[in-house]
Formats: sequence, C-alpha cells, structure tokens
Amino acid sequence: MDYIKLIRDNQLIYLNFETICKEIKKLTNLSIKDIKTEVQQLIDDGTLFVDDRGRISISRDRGYIKARLTLNKKGFGFASVEGRPDLFIPSYAINGAFDGDDVLAEITNMRTETDIEAKIVKVIKRNTTHLVGTFVEGKNKNVVFPDDVKLPQVRIYKNDARGAHNNDKVYVEINPSSLDSKTLTGRVVEVLGQANTMKAEQLSIIRSYKLKDEFEKQTINETKNIEKFVDYSKYKKSRADYTSHNAFTIDGEDARDFDDAISLTRNANGVVLYVHIADVSHYVKENSALDKEAYRRGTSVYFPNHVIPMLPKELSNGICSLNENEYRLTLTVKMELDKAYNVKNSAIVESVIKSKHRMTYTEITKIFEGDTLVIEKYADLYKDILTMRDIANKFKADRLKQGEIRFNLPEPFILENAAGEIVTIEKRVQDEAHELIESFMVKANEIVAKWAGNLPFVYRVHEKPDSEKVLRLSELLTNLGVANNLKLNGDQPAAYQQIVDKIAGTPKEKILSYLILRTMMKARYAPTCLGHFGLALTHYCHFTSPIRRYPDLLIHRIIKSVLAGTPKAEVKAHFTDTVERASIQASDTEKIADEAERAVDDYKKAVYMQKFLGEEFDGIISGVQEFGIFVELDNGIEGMIKTDYLPLDEYIYDEDKMTIYGKSHHYTIGDSVRVVVSNVNTLARQIDFDLAGVEKPLKNFIVNKNKANKNAWDKKENSKNLLKNKKIATKIGKKIKKSGKKSKNSAKDFYKSKRKRK
Repeated sequence: MDYIKLIRDNQLIYLNFETICKEIKKLTNLSIKDIKTEVQQLIDDGTLFVDDRGRISISRDRGYIKARLTLNKKGFGFASVEGRPDLFIPSYAINGAFDGDDVLAEITNMRTETDIEAKIVKVIKRNTTHLVGTFVEGKNKNVVFPDDVKLPQVRIYKNDARGAHNNDKVYVEINPSSLDSKTLTGRVVEVLGQANTMKAEQLSIIRSYKLKDEFEKQTINETKNIEKFVDYSKYKKSRADYTSHNAFTIDGEDARDFDDAISLTRNANGVVLYVHIADVSHYVKENSALDKEAYRRGTSVYFPNHVIPMLPKELSNGICSLNENEYRLTLTVKMELDKAYNVKNSAIVESVIKSKHRMTYTEITKIFEGDTLVIEKYADLYKDILTMRDIANKFKADRLKQGEIRFNLPEPFILENAAGEIVTIEKRVQDEAHELIESFMVKANEIVAKWAGNLPFVYRVHEKPDSEKVLRLSELLTNLGVANNLKLNGDQPAAYQQIVDKIAGTPKEKILSYLILRTMMKARYAPTCLGHFGLALTHYCHFTSPIRRYPDLLIHRIIKSVLAGTPKAEVKAHFTDTVERASIQASDTEKIADEAERAVDDYKKAVYMQKFLGEEFDGIISGVQEFGIFVELDNGIEGMIKTDYLPLDEYIYDEDKMTIYGKSHHYTIGDSVRVVVSNVNTLARQIDFDLAGVEKPLKNFIVNKNKANKNAWDKKENSKNLLKNKKIATKIGKKIKKSGKKSKNSAKDFYKSKRKRK
C-alpha cells in the first residue's frame, strides 16, 4: 500500500493522527491497527511531518529534506543528502540537533547549485546514545564534559555515577527522555581511568566509536561448547588430507591468530601451490549467537598494543588458528602451475592440515638474504621457499603487466614495550617476505571470485575514479611538473602506474603518491562483481581472512554449501538477501574500524612527540591549505605550521598548484623544510610545527588566489548587470518623462526593485 500516494491523492493533510488513520481506514480494507503502525513508522522516519499543533503533512511536499547532520567544532554543520550536494547549516539553524542525527532540513538560501544554506526543522532520529568524556564532581551536581566538543555536557546524578571520581574518563549512556530537553542527563556505564593517562585516553577513543571488547553472554556460552582440538580421525577421509605437506604460516612476530598457511608439491608438469585458509564456518554456524555477533562486529580492529577481535579468542587464537603442529580444518585453494608458473587449473576443497612451522617475515627475509643459521633451521622448507619466491615474483609481474597500481608508501609503526610505553615510531617497509604472502592471497582471492560465477557472493570492489577527481589530479600533476596521460573516464590503471614509476625515487614520491591515492574510490564490499581498479582485476573478493573479516566467513559458508551438493537455485534463494545486507554492514564496520585505528595512532603519535618539544627535524611539505602547511617527518608523523607563523609576508594561496607564496617566500607540496616541534595537544591529537630559525610574526596577510579569481569574475558580472540595469532604468525614465507622469523617482525605484529581486 502506497500511503503517501493515498494521502496526497485524497488531500488527507493537516489532520491529526487519529483522524488521518480513520480516513485511510474508510478508503482501504486494512485494519486500523495496521494503519496506525504504518502511519507512525512514516512519521518516525521523517516521511510524514507533524507540526506543533499535531497536524500531519507530507515532508517532501513542504520542501523538507531527509538528511544526516555532521557538525563542525565551530558550531555550524552540513546535512548530507544522498545524490545531491551537502546543505550548509549555520550554527543558529541547528535547532537542538546533535552531530550524526537524522534530520529534516529546509532550504533557506540557494546561492548556486552547490552552495545551499538550510535550517534543521526536526530531528527524526537521535543517533547519539552514548558518549565519552571527563567526569567532574560538583557540590550540587556531577557533570561529564564530552571529548567531542560538538556535544553538550551531561548531568550525572549521584546514583548514576558508578563510582566515578573527579577527572575520570567515563563512558556514558544518555537518558533518552532528556535528549529533547535543555539539560542532558545520563548514567556512567564504564569508568575508563584517570584522564590524560595512556590507557584511559586510548579506551576513550575506542569507546567513542562504540567498539566493545566483551562478547555477549550467549556468544560466550556457545563458545564453551566448541571443541578445543581437531579429532584427525574424524576428518581424514571426508576431507582432502594435506597433513603430510610441509605447510607453514608466515606472519609478524606479534601475531596471535593465523588465518592462512601455504604448501607446495611437485609433479612432472610443474608444481602445485596450496593456500590453506582456516575453516571458521565449520564452528561459526549460520544464525548462531557467534554468527550474529561476528556480523555486527564485521571485522577485528587492531591497535598498537590491543586487538578487538571479531570472534572470541577461543576461536581466533585457538581452534580456528592454524597453530604450529596442531591439526586444523581448512578450505584450500589448489593451484596447478606449469613450469613457467602459469595457473593451468584450480580447485577449492575442504581439507585438514597440520602446520609444520610458524615462520615470521623476518625469518623469510633472512633466508632470502642467505642467512645460514635460519636456512639450517628451516632446511626442510628451504627449497620450497625459494620456489615460492619465484612463483610470487611471477604473480607480481603478471599483475603489473595487467596494470596493477603499486604505491611505495611505508606506514608508521608504533613500537611499545610491555608496560604500554611508546619506545619509537618508525616506518614499516613492505619487504619481499610480505609480498610473497600477499601475492598468494591475491591470487587465491581472484580464483575464488571467478569460481563464484552467478552465485550470490560478497565481492571486494574498487571502482574507477570519478572523472572530476581525475581531471583535478591531472591538472595538479601538470602544475607540479609531472607529465601524465590520465583519461577522464579513469578506466586505465596502467596510466596511474606510469606516473608512480615516474616519481619513484624523487623527493616528492610519497606526497604525490598520496595525492594519487586520494583520487581513487574507496574499496568496499558489494554483492555485484564490479572489479578491482587498483589491482587491475575483473574478479576479486576477500576469502583469506575469515577469522577477522565477516565477508570471508560468509563466502566460506556459500562455497561449502555448493561443495556439499546444494542445488544452485537453493543457494541463490538462501543467500541473495544475506550477501546484500552483509556487503553494506561489512563496508560500514570496516570504515569505523579504520577511523578508530587512525584516531588511536594519531593520539599515540602526539604523545610520542611531546618529548621532542623544542627539537628540530627535517620534513617534507605534505599538504598546503589556506590556514596552514602540513609537514611530514621521516618517521611518517605529520604536523602543521599555521600560515600566521610563516615568515612575515603578503601570501597568496594557490589551491591549483598546492602552493602558498609571497614576495620573498614560496612553499609548495613536496618541498623539504626544517621544522621545530612547537606545541602538542594530545586530546585533540594535533602536532604543531614552526619553521626552524624563523621568528613568529604577529600576523600574515593571506589571499586565496582561487577565491580571488572567482570574486573578480563575480565582480565583473555584477558590473555588467549594474550597467545593464542602469540603461534599462534610464530608458524607462525617458518613457515616463514623455508620458508626462510626475514621478521623478520612477527610474530609481525600478533599479532598486531589480536589485532586491536579484
């Protein structure tokens, strides 16, 4: 039943709830209970609007737009609307809405198609249910000041303080009944520790993203019933038995869960490469409490000294982890390679393995470097590892030939001691050992995605860049002296790799690589095979990490259903809706995990740099904005030099060339500079630099060249219109004079009325 059409066609507007439901009842055969439920739902989701007098109308017909509000620290905000430009919301037009709320907005001023001002008419849904802040005890009341300055303070009554003391960081649940009142109230759910301590501040960030360490009680109870060991005798006949293989894992020294192992056999035609992946779906049954919680979490979240797993540790570190010298159930991608290491045949099979060695990237690197002690330690694997090295290089060469884009972007690695203190921050290099495993996992993921055919499936997709972003990048690279042949359709990944190759080894390599990367679309999960632009692959999915990613687990479940002989029609009927929902959920949870990980890293970088206040470092300008210059140090830490504190000059900011220049000074992205650490704000996770050896001026004068050009153009257009209106006014004035009417101000009045209309 299309209620909106029914209401609109029969003019059932400006009626109260009871009346409109009765009128709909007269027009339909529906029960009054069902009608009330549906009408209330349309009110709740903002489709219908209820005014202060209780009268109902259609939101869209009133010009109201459903949107998601994002507030700025300065008080104003933007309402995001799918398929159209964001609406600017001034601070005085927020109307009590919070950051992240779903709202109804009304346009108040449409300057251009993209410059639109609006006001919040109504909050449809409050999405802020919890917050993190500092608990402050008072004589008459306790108050929590949120870490997020965009949120108001919350009053905590004594019985709701849960033992919190002055200056504690706390996680607070907001009282829903207070959301629309002048004073927010709430209760302390968790005391995180004293403010400004490493543990408390890290936990504060984690909780602000609504991430939970603890699993639900039902999930824990289910976990207790799962077997602790694999009974090899039960599976050796029903599964492919690879326990005799020299299978081994390769991970970092600090790894605790092992999703994947690899092994190799030889035959007359070449070699057979096996990628063994933990069969998590054997233990996490569909619609179980374990499955539902894994779906909600979507992914494991990794911090420098802490992991929030998707699955309880009894599974992630235990029965599902491919631990050394323990029988484990796996799904194996078997690849038959010819003597040139081309994949001739492949298959996916249920299997059982026993990993012979738990190896690290460091050890593999030492073997490649010819370290005799490590080679002797792994003598049984030495020949296989060298062959695998050749296979990985072949796979890598094939991907490069297809147009894969490979950036050289080492990430900062935060090293902490057992006490949680930051020892150092340095760049982590992607070496040949990492690339060996990466090549095998990419190939396995590609094979599995191709195997899926027209089955319902969760694909890992990376769409081609937006044409406007490609044009902007092309112009920027040209302005920076980098020749390029980027096409506006953006469908040639090889063109991007050619640019990466050109800038390789230059001082601007990392900075320009980031610019190129920002042009790209963000990879996501989708139920449709849209290809992977960055890898230059037509088919790709995530299959190799079911311990830490839900899409991989779901894919395993679909594969096993087919391997068990379930007709494809049944597989489609059973999984189609699931993969659509899981694709959205996994993309959303991945985004949250990325943001939380980045926030914790930024906090720890700020804490680390505190001990270097006043010290000098070499860096490279990584970004240029009107308000400041961003500088990245050799260890990957980034800080900002405010434009106010550049050497005294009259500066012009040129966005197109990412440059700020004056009569005597010039700063462009990629330039080398010497900086001094001037200020660190750990709570805001911000690091400020000054140019070394430069005295801070009182104030610089900045002109935005791009805005100045636009303003000049606008001024020119206004002058044209002004001249045109004056001519028209003069003409009309002459006509009035001829007609003999006494109205000496008529021409002036006409001109003023024209200006008002504009």
